Amino acid sequence: MAMAGKNNNEIPRSGIENHTGGSARYNYIVSEGSTVVFDLHDFTIDSDINTYKLESGSCRQTDSMPAVKLHYDNNRISFTAPFIKGNEVNTILKFELSVKDNSNKTKDRSYSVSVIIKRIQRAIIFQGGVSLGAYEVGVFQALAEKLIEDDKQRGLENVRPLFDIVAGTSIGAMNAAVVVSSIVEGKSWKDSARELVRFWKHQKYEGFTVADVLNENPMYSYWWDLIHNTSRITKLFAGTLMDSYSDLSPDLKNWYNILINSISLDPNFWKDYFIDGWYIPATAEAARRYYSAKQFHTLGAPNVASGIPSWSIFGKFFDLSNQSNFLPRPDNKHIHGYSLMKTLEEFVHFPIITKKGQPRFLLVAVDVETGDAVTFDSYEKREKAKDVTDDSRYYSVYGPDEQNKHVLIYDDGINIDHVLASGTFPNFFDYPKFKVKDSALNYEEKEHIFWDGGFRSNTPLREVIHAHRDFWHVDDDDNEEDDVPDLEVYIADLWPSELREEPISLDLDFVENRKLNIIFADKTHYDEQMAEVVSDYIDLTKALKNLAERTGNSKEVKHLLEKHAGSKNRGGKIRKYKSLLGGRFRLTKVVRIDHKDDGNEVANKIYDYSHTTIEKLMKDGFCDALKQIGIQSIKDSIIRMVYTDRIITNNKTYELEQQLQQI
Repeated sequence: MAMAGKNNNEIPRSGIENHTGGSARYNYIVSEGSTVVFDLHDFTIDSDINTYKLESGSCRQTDSMPAVKLHYDNNRISFTAPFIKGNEVNTILKFELSVKDNSNKTKDRSYSVSVIIKRIQRAIIFQGGVSLGAYEVGVFQALAEKLIEDDKQRGLENVRPLFDIVAGTSIGAMNAAVVVSSIVEGKSWKDSARELVRFWKHQKYEGFTVADVLNENPMYSYWWDLIHNTSRITKLFAGTLMDSYSDLSPDLKNWYNILINSISLDPNFWKDYFIDGWYIPATAEAARRYYSAKQFHTLGAPNVASGIPSWSIFGKFFDLSNQSNFLPRPDNKHIHGYSLMKTLEEFVHFPIITKKGQPRFLLVAVDVETGDAVTFDSYEKREKAKDVTDDSRYYSVYGPDEQNKHVLIYDDGINIDHVLASGTFPNFFDYPKFKVKDSALNYEEKEHIFWDGGFRSNTPLREVIHAHRDFWHVDDDDNEEDDVPDLEVYIADLWPSELREEPISLDLDFVENRKLNIIFADKTHYDEQMAEVVSDYIDLTKALKNLAERTGNSKEVKHLLEKHAGSKNRGGKIRKYKSLLGGRFRLTKVVRIDHKDDGNEVANKIYDYSHTTIEKLMKDGFCDALKQIGIQSIKDSIIRMVYTDRIITNNKTYELEQQLQQI
């Protein structure tokens, strides 16, 4: 289980400004619920008080709402930033702080301190993975239970949404649609979790697959496990024996190399072909999953997909050996009883349109013609893009640059076709089509086909970050406001990142399974790190800007910030440096709940809709989420302790985090 993110207890100091009356004004930007610490030494860096021993300090809050409780500890004053219960993005607390030294010559120095407290919004991201999406049901149930309890303790229950953003790709988009639709219809978050369970119980196969029936025979299961374990131990022993024998007998190894070379074979021939090429039979559980998935893959799954005959038995190459030419092509909407479209219509009320105060629904599909990831958004655009000539408020603008920009308008909000497009595996389902305005054609409309969003962004963290900032921040050269809420993110990762199988096999099923895990697994760690680095650079720039203003160099700084940068904004306009300072927000926490490899993985696992597998996935998701929430809680407590008490170094904190990861 991997987990990372900016600690929301670590408070970046944004800098100091001149303040009329001779005292200095200090500004802090913090997240709600974090620990704010005024270190008195920070206020004396540039003063002659630094030449004397710092004796004491006092602080009083000059505004009354919301009042905070101040804690004094030597030369530090701290308090917990209150949670924002109104609709505003941030609130400002003001303090007057006095510092005194032990000399008789220096008078008390006073400072005005402003603390901007920013709201933290929550986002949950559901990955794509067909039947593996059942794992996300358990994850969502566990998160809903725990986070609702947390909000009760903070006095936030029913004050704000449990999740402000619910995003997904492929089956994750369908899970997200069920959740958001339930909330829009007035149901509670716990009810939406129950509705998600119903959605998956409707999809899972209630009968017994052929593999299930065979697996009920204890002799059948015993036989599979016996030959698996026997073969595995024998292979490990043979490999170890061969390596040991070669090391102990160098002369014999040389004679072997001469012999094997004389018949034009590589010296590693025996090991590569007869040891590494030794395919270990599967476990009984892996065999059950393999043949269950094969049954659904071939015959279809009720309420999900079926098959329709192909028009041609030869295909465009007249190749009878190509399986797709003579097997039926699965279909997800035309045949009643085998239609994912009908299932979605039963559990989701379309179109999905939401507003502030309701969860924002984001889903991702891929424009096949351009290769771009396209984000559909249930929130209206706050500002009309210059490429949108009508009154549309629901649209996606995508493309690498101004000369290759595309606009997709969906006037009625998110419809079922958009959700199905996000989950369209091109090997199986027909291709959804939408009309797109193309800049290369002077914004003439052209029909584009769309595929599964997982091919481009199976974990749409980047899309969530961009959509979050674009909605809240007014992209203006003169706007440096911190008008974007901070964000904590929960990710349900369906594709195991770590391999459990030992020894590693070379058989086709293993290769295909591992390949799919690598292709579709979560790859957002870099996106997260870059978001943190950008936030750090903005904090540093603001601190330097305020320091320059405080020391009388504000004109030079303003002149520099008015210069043009090298990047462009979303509208294609070259930014000024000062516009880079606006819209800053932090990822305060990114929690990943990973689906583990249990040693029984098969390549076609995404097609296994058997009762046993779906129930296990939901249970595993619930348990894994509870474990990860517990680990995250311990880590948060340790980091908070480290920050407020400073009893150990940051390196030691990192070591503690690594130990928690291993546990």
